[in-house]
Amino acid sequence: MSVAAVIVSYNRKELLRRCLTSVAAQVPAPDEIIVVDNGSTDGSVELVRSEFPSATLFETGSNIGGAGGFAWGVELAISKGHEYAWLMDDDAEPAPDSLAPLLEVAAHADVAPGFLASAVKDEDGDELNPGHLPAVDPSPEKQLRARALGCIAITHATFVGVLVNLRMAATMPLPHRDFFIWLDDAEYTRRLARRSVGLFVPESVVKHPVKAANPDMAGRLFYYVRNHLWLTKLDTEATGLAGSVSAKAADLVRFAATILPASRSKKLWLTSLSRGLWQGLTTSPKPVMPGELLASKE
Repeated sequence: MSVAAVIVSYNRKELLRRCLTSVAAQVPAPDEIIVVDNGSTDGSVELVRSEFPSATLFETGSNIGGAGGFAWGVELAISKGHEYAWLMDDDAEPAPDSLAPLLEVAAHADVAPGFLASAVKDEDGDELNPGHLPAVDPSPEKQLRARALGCIAITHATFVGVLVNLRMAATMPLPHRDFFIWLDDAEYTRRLARRSVGLFVPESVVKHPVKAANPDMAGRLFYYVRNHLWLTKLDTEATGLAGSVSAKAADLVRFAATILPASRSKKLWLTSLSRGLWQGLTTSPKPVMPGELLASKE
């Protein structure tokens, strides 16, 4: 079972060093470590070349967001013939032997899972990180299948230590680059879970900083609103259920109103909300199939 660890990085040199050190120390170790750098200017590229020379370094040349970085990471892992890709941000820190339980479950599953997710905990590794809680799948059939493996069936996961089935990934669009930040991981892993099952593997632990909520989202409110609308639209198209995009838009407006008092720039708040609603309602992310990114570079 060939596995590539895929780490997307942007200007977090010290966190990247810690992440790479933890990944390289896994037993068994990944067959390849791929670092996708999004145009870092803090010496991250030089760090990889000098301290982790065996890692494969891919430079995107600019900040294309986490979504763009993971699209490239999955693209490269598929092109190199790996069966699984272990995806994570550069601020993730896998605990010792956290890859092994994922591989063990994958090897013994009677039906190949679409993805296997680690338990994401706080920096001390004591408590579950509230920003990465498992989303329990309501399907009794999937839960019974997961229970036989000592797991929990889940509907989606974040790109923090998630092991993706690349044979399945090769048959569907890559993570949507157009999301840029936020929800690209939820959308992508939902697709994988619908094809098979997504598994939460509690014995596998990845530590990740608990980030305090900032009520002043500034320009990022645009991505939050647009991407939530995109996710709702894509879920509706995939499931065939009558999901209400207009109801989601109303929810997002109400949410935006709650953070207005904390927004330093009311003009930016209004512009970001308006743009997010317009693009979310009138556009959709462009699907890109595996192979197309590399072909575009030729």
